Amino acid sequence: MVPGASVTLYGSAFSFLAVPAHFFSLYLILFLICIPLLWVNKYVRYSLLAILFGFAQIALYVDTIVFEQYRFHINESVLMMVLFGQVVDFSFATYLLMGAMIIGVFAAEYLAAWKIDRKPTQQIRQGTASRTLLTTSLFLVGALLVSNIGYMIAFYYAWSPVMVVKEYLPLYYPLTSKKIMGFFDKNGQRRNLLANPNDRQHIRYPLRELVINPQNKKPANIMFIVVDSWRFDTFNEAVSPNTWNFVKQHNGVAFNNHYSTGNATRTGIFGLFYGIPGTWWQPFLNNSIPSLFVTTMQKEDYNIGIFTSAKVTFPEFDRTVFATIKNLRINSEGKSTPERDARLTEDWREWYQKRDASRPTFSFLFYDSAHAYDFPKDEPLKFGPVSDLNYMTLKNDTDPTPLFNRYKQSVYYIDRLLQQVYDQLAASGSLDDTLIILTGDHAQEMNDNKMGFWGHNGNFTDAQTKVPFIIVGAKNDRWLRENAGKLTSHEDVVPSLMKHYLHVDNDTRDYATGYDLFSQMPDRKWLLMSSYSAYAIRTPENIYTVNGVGMSHYLDSHNRQVSGQPDYSYVYEVMNEMKYFVDQGDKKAQ
Repeated sequence: MVPGASVTLYGSAFSFLAVPAHFFSLYLILFLICIPLLWVNKYVRYSLLAILFGFAQIALYVDTIVFEQYRFHINESVLMMVLFGQVVDFSFATYLLMGAMIIGVFAAEYLAAWKIDRKPTQQIRQGTASRTLLTTSLFLVGALLVSNIGYMIAFYYAWSPVMVVKEYLPLYYPLTSKKIMGFFDKNGQRRNLLANPNDRQHIRYPLRELVINPQNKKPANIMFIVVDSWRFDTFNEAVSPNTWNFVKQHNGVAFNNHYSTGNATRTGIFGLFYGIPGTWWQPFLNNSIPSLFVTTMQKEDYNIGIFTSAKVTFPEFDRTVFATIKNLRINSEGKSTPERDARLTEDWREWYQKRDASRPTFSFLFYDSAHAYDFPKDEPLKFGPVSDLNYMTLKNDTDPTPLFNRYKQSVYYIDRLLQQVYDQLAASGSLDDTLIILTGDHAQEMNDNKMGFWGHNGNFTDAQTKVPFIIVGAKNDRWLRENAGKLTSHEDVVPSLMKHYLHVDNDTRDYATGYDLFSQMPDRKWLLMSSYSAYAIRTPENIYTVNGVGMSHYLDSHNRQVSGQPDYSYVYEVMNEMKYFVDQGDKKAQ
């Protein structure tokens, strides 16, 4: 049993089917690989089978140990640290024990192969083996089918007792399909089955109960304006003139070396609202754990307005960041992305005018036109020529200029909509009492690195992860300006605002792993970023990536392979960060 794992009837029932079905799939793949061995010498065959299946057993055992310690499955980084004495170093006796275990496992597998090959023919003639094989096969195939359908249903309804099983099984990718489930839920009556806060499996978040505003200070208005796929180099007077002038007129602080927590929307927004790495996305989704930043504002009686162009159901922010917000606005109406962005702005203005001005207000505006490279058809072109967006035709030798012009035109359009927001804040008289954060969820590459990458979720270079980050309306900006040139991250937003604007009395490390932007920050050595299936350790000079199957690559800042090895002390620090909120029973807050 893994420490911190809770046992439920439904989870146990699902595991009874999912575990044997999953390993049946893995071993079936191994069996198919071994078919050619039927034509080789039997002793060579026994040896090769022993090596292959022995390696599988040892890998499973090591993965179990790693998961108990770090709550993620084995990858190349762990192997490098273990095998080459990087940070993790074992005694000579430990290596002897490991060697003995490997020899023992290979010997057992060799003996098993020999015994199976010499199975008495009488059992086969009597049909005993055939009946056993048929019964077992029917059970495993049935379990595979039922467990995948069960997980698909559980995922759709956010049923954590079943969903959390996925975390514990290596290389487990069960079926999920909102399209299939939507066929049976035509009215969209999708329920969000929130997990019991006391039953969050192995997650301890926060480490200590929050002490919120003990001195009863007045909370401030806060606004997040986020542009999907906003590149750092398009925050300028030419592409975003209204925002540029607004920031200048109101003494805003623009950060020059700021990065998202990922190269995709889910990890970028997750880091922005939680103050922790995007690698926590899946377990937080499995358990429907909301952002403490959001729940703290709810406890402080904020007006909360969530206005997004795209649906908040994919990625599943309705089951993570905003899981506790009732009657959540799912998306904006409109036939095109520019129409939805315009409607977003209009709806927010109407809501803001009708809000209860006696209470503090939080607004989240999330624009999507830059992500779609889109703008109204009657919009006069400022940047031309433009080309249509067709990812199928984009190659490494494609001229990026027309597409980049189209992208800049879409940012220019969003900037025009944002002027309405700035005007509304000024007209309401609340501008001076509102802290405004402008940023992107991730950036958007235009083949900047000349490696054929277009868009995002492809690598962790500046072109896909460096975003504008501007703070307007800070009452005390001394340290903001000092920190504006340092390496900063979306992880830094929540600890800064919780401490200085929501007046949470805890140490920020109780609920976040980022730094406080309103105090002297240390010089970071690395940033942890993630995508849908990979994560990366980003330093100013290099990028060390680990993909979904655990293979790692050591790259330069332009995504090209380099010789040498990363500083494994950084890798070790990152692994500790990735397990920071793991509940290990007697774990003490760090």
